[in-house]
Amino acid sequence: MKRFKVRLISATVVAIMTITGLAGCSLATLDGTQKVMTISEVEVPLGVASFALRYSQAQTDMYYKQFAAMGLGVTVPKWEDVAEGETKTNGERTKDDVMNRLQRLYEVKAHADDYGVSLDTAEMDKIAAAAQEFIASNDSALLSRMGVDEKSIVEYLELETYFKKAFEPMVETKGITVSDEEAKQSTVTYTFLSTNNLEAEAAEEAKAQIEGLLAEYKEQEDIANFDMNEFTTEKDAGYMTTTTSFGDDEEAGTGLDDAVKEAARTLQDGEMYQEIIEGASGGGYFIVRMDKVNDPEATATKKDTIEREKKQEAFNEMSENWVEEATITIDEKVWGKVKLTDKEAYVIKVEETTEVELAE
Repeated sequence: MKRFKVRLISATVVAIMTITGLAGCSLATLDGTQKVMTISEVEVPLGVASFALRYSQAQTDMYYKQFAAMGLGVTVPKWEDVAEGETKTNGERTKDDVMNRLQRLYEVKAHADDYGVSLDTAEMDKIAAAAQEFIASNDSALLSRMGVDEKSIVEYLELETYFKKAFEPMVETKGITVSDEEAKQSTVTYTFLSTNNLEAEAAEEAKAQIEGLLAEYKEQEDIANFDMNEFTTEKDAGYMTTTTSFGDDEEAGTGLDDAVKEAARTLQDGEMYQEIIEGASGGGYFIVRMDKVNDPEATATKKDTIEREKKQEAFNEMSENWVEEATITIDEKVWGKVKLTDKEAYVIKVEETTEVELAE
C-alpha cells in the first residue's frame, strides 16, 4: 500500500456538518477538558485535538470512497494497516500528523500579533455561529464520544482562521520575488500515437502511420497556425493531440516527454520538427510544433505558481521553526484515549450554510 497521508481540513468548514459515529458498540465518553498537550505554556484541551482528528478521519474516508466509487481502481486504505516501510499503523501516523499540525496552529496564533494579525468582531461572530450550528446538529452521545463542546470547536476554528489570515503578512517579510526568466515557459502542440502493448509488427505499422501524418502536416499552407487537434480528431486513428507548456528548469522525467522537449528546444515560433520523435521512455511516437518559444501568458501563470510555492515553503519553514523552538509536552496517556481504528467511522454531511474559511 502506498503511504497513507491525512487530508486535513481544507478550504471551508460548513456550520451544519454532521459527523456520525458508526461504532459497533455503545459510544464511550471522552473528557475533552483534559489537557493533552502544553506548547509554549499554552494548554491544549483534548476536545480540540479530538475534533481535529475526527474531522480529518471523516474527510479522508470520504475522499478515498469518492474515488473508489468512480471506478478509478482506488481502494480505501484501512486505518489499522501498516503501510510498506512504516512501523506505525495508518491511524497512528494520522494522529501524529494531526498533533504536528496543531502545534503549528498554536505557534502561528502565538506569533500573530507580531505581524499585526487579529480576528475582528465579524470573524469571531462567524466562528461562534459555526460552532453553535455544529453542536446543535449533532446528538449529545456523539459529542460526548468525541469529547467536544462549543468552546473546543470555537478554539479550533480560531486557530485555523489565524493560520489562514497570518499567511500573507508572514511571507511578506521574506520579500519573495520571481523573475520572468525563472518562470519562462515555451508552448508546444504535439500529436502522440501510442505503441504500448503492441506486437513488433503492429508497432512498426503505428510508426509508419504517424510518419504519414507528419507528411500531411508538412503539406499545410500555414503550419504555424493550423489546428492540429481538429486535423487528428477527424482521422479518428488513436491520435492524441494537445497543447502544453514547459520550462527549462523542469527536472528530467517530469512533465512533457524529455525527448519532445529536447526536439522542441531546436525550434523557433511556428516551426514543426521535421521528424517523428520516439518517446524517451518508449511507448509511442510524437510530432511536435513550437507555438511560442517565450509564451507570456504561460510564463505569467507559471510565475504565479512558483510564487505560491515559495510562499508556502517560507510559511512552512517559519511555523515549523517556531515549533522546534517551543517547549512542548504531550500527555501520551490522555492522547492514547483517542483511537483511530476501522471499528469506528465518522461521516460528514455537508449542507449549504454559513462558511468559515480555513487554511490548507
